[in-house]
Amino acid sequence: MNNRFCISALIVFLLFPFAACKKKENPVDLYSQLQEVNRLELARMTIGKVGMISDPDYKDAKSLEAKARAIFNNMKIGTRIGVYSYDTYYVAYVDLSKLTKDDIVIDEENRTATISLPHVEIMTDGREPQLHEEHSRVTGLRSSITPYERAALKSQMAKEVKRDMIKNDGASEMLRNAAEAKGRAWLTQLLENWGYIAEITYK
Repeated sequence: MNNRFCISALIVFLLFPFAACKKKENPVDLYSQLQEVNRLELARMTIGKVGMISDPDYKDAKSLEAKARAIFNNMKIGTRIGVYSYDTYYVAYVDLSKLTKDDIVIDEENRTATISLPHVEIMTDGREPQLHEEHSRVTGLRSSITPYERAALKSQMAKEVKRDMIKNDGASEMLRNAAEAKGRAWLTQLLENWGYIAEITYK
């Protein structure tokens, strides 16, 4: 099956009532403000698969039963093919509820803020991936593609997507790097609105 990878960074500017504030005279309770955000989603990735359903060829048959079925199917008139795509969505986020007060150091005299954010985590976004028909052609005496066949293909593709995500360190690293960059940019801009120079790191 063919793989399709697509990554896009989310521009996240949360609508804090204080986000547009200028430099303040009083210290900002940054710890409480960030704790209220909880999970900050920063980037997402789509991992796609393309699969096909067709009558098996004799050369692909591994058992005697499969070989016999392939011979019978080859005697039928017509064609039978279905091409399907399957996408799974992954989200990279920072759980700001894991921040501790020790992770934030504010220097009011120099107007600097040093923050150590929790590490970026990756998870599926919760939507049920769907199998999408890209092309289907059944002619002659060939039988229609059944719901059972589509369900079996979807299950197989789901397993392959999970396996690919585990094996593909490059894809995970790309998603994580995109999330870290967006998180750093968002928090730097937020602190600039409060009048602080930010130094953002990740655990």
